[in-house]
Amino acid sequence: MISRICNLFENKKILLLGFGREGKSTYRFIRKQFPDMLIGIYDKKPIQDVPENTTFLTGESFWEYIPDYDIIIKSPGIVLDTTDSEVLRKFTCQTDLFLESYRTQTIGITGTKGKSTTTALLYHILRTSGRDALLVGNIGIPVFDVLEEIGEKTMVVFELSSHQLQYVTHSPHIGVLLNIFQEHLDHYGTFDKYKSAKENIYKYQQKGDLLLYNEEYFELPEDFLPDKITISNHIENSVVQIKDNKIYYLDHVFEIEVDKLLLKGPHNLYNVGAAYVLARNLGVSDSEFRTALRTFKPLPHRMEYIGEIAGVKYYNDSISTICETTIQGVNSLTDVDTVILGGMDRGISYQPLVDFLLSSKIRNIILMPDTGYRILKMLEESGKILSNQELVKVANVAEAVTAAKKLTKSGTICLFSPAAASYGFFKDFEERGEVFKSLVLSN
Repeated sequence: MISRICNLFENKKILLLGFGREGKSTYRFIRKQFPDMLIGIYDKKPIQDVPENTTFLTGESFWEYIPDYDIIIKSPGIVLDTTDSEVLRKFTCQTDLFLESYRTQTIGITGTKGKSTTTALLYHILRTSGRDALLVGNIGIPVFDVLEEIGEKTMVVFELSSHQLQYVTHSPHIGVLLNIFQEHLDHYGTFDKYKSAKENIYKYQQKGDLLLYNEEYFELPEDFLPDKITISNHIENSVVQIKDNKIYYLDHVFEIEVDKLLLKGPHNLYNVGAAYVLARNLGVSDSEFRTALRTFKPLPHRMEYIGEIAGVKYYNDSISTICETTIQGVNSLTDVDTVILGGMDRGISYQPLVDFLLSSKIRNIILMPDTGYRILKMLEESGKILSNQELVKVANVAEAVTAAKKLTKSGTICLFSPAAASYGFFKDFEERGEVFKSLVLSN
C-alpha cells in the first residue's frame, strides 16, 4: 500500500502546502521514501532551518507557485478559492491519499462534537479486547506517521475533521456522522458548505460499506447504496436508541453502568452508544465492551475535573466552541454557580446559549472577549437578567479565574466552557485549557 502512494510521487515535482503538524508529517514520509527528491514547501510563516533538498516558499498567496509543480499536497484548513478543474486536479491531501489505499480498513468518525471522544473510545475498546487497531487523524496523529504499522488486518480508527474531509474523493469503509451544529462559519461562509464537507465521509462510499448516522441532522440520498444504521437519543424509530442509560440496538439491549464510568455526562452516553454499535459490528462481545468501557479515561479539556479549591470544584471544558456543548456541560453537572465564556468570534448564533443562561440557576456569568462581549450585550438587551445573576466582563482568562475564585460559592462548581474558538488568543483549545488549569491551581 505504501508503494501505491510512492508510485504517485515518482518523478513528480511536489509542493507541500502548509508546514504545520500534517505538513511536517508528509515531508518526513516523502523524504524517507525519496531521500534526494527536491521538495517545495509553502507556508506563510518562515521557518528557521530549511531542510536539505528543499525549496521554501512564503508570502501572502501560494497561487503563483502552483504552475511549477505537478502535485500539491494541501494541509487541512487551507481554502482553494478556484473552480478551475485543471488546477484543482493537481491538489490532494494526506487524508485522500490514505483513504485511496486503506479505505477498506478504515473506520472514519466525524461530527461537530463528540468525534474525539468516540474515536478514542472505540480505539480503546478494540485494543483492550485484543484487536489490531491504530488511532489516527484529527486527534493529533497524522496518518502518514503510522503507515508502516498497518498490517493486512489492522483496523484504523480515524477521527476526521471537516477540514480533512473538505476536498476528499474517497470515503472510509465504515463512516460515522454523529451530529452537526453551527461551527467554522468563518472558514466555510455558510452552514450548508460546512455540512457538505462533513458529508464527504459517505459521499464516496460503495455498496458493502456501512454508515452510522443521526437522521436528526442528516438526510441521505434515496439512491444510497451502502448499508446504513440510524442512531439517536431523541428519535423513537432510530435503529439505535440511547435512553435511560440503555442502548437499544435492534432486538438487543445493553445497559451502561454509569456509576462505573470515568466518562461523565449524559451527552457522553450518546458517544458510548455509537462506539458500542461500531464495536459490535467489528466482532466485540458485550462482555469485552463492558470491561474496556470501565477503564476508558476521558480526554483532557473535555469536562475535565481539575480539583476542589476552597470548596469550589473546577471543570475545564476548553474543547467547547459552540453553544450546544456549553449547555450540555452545565446540564451534565449539578450546581454550576459560575460559567466562563468567550473567545474568537466565528459568526455563529449565540441566542440558544443566551436563552439557556437566562433560564438557568447560574449566578455568575464571566465574559471574555470577543464572543463573551457579544453575549453580554445580548443578555443586557434581553431585560430578563435575574436579580441574583452577576455579569462580569473581563479581559482574559487570568481575570476570569480571579473573578471566579472571588464569586463562586463554596460547595458549588465553576465551569470553564467558552462556547467559542481559541484562535487569536491561544494556539488551540489545548493551550487555552492548560492556561486555565494552571491559573486555577496557582495560589
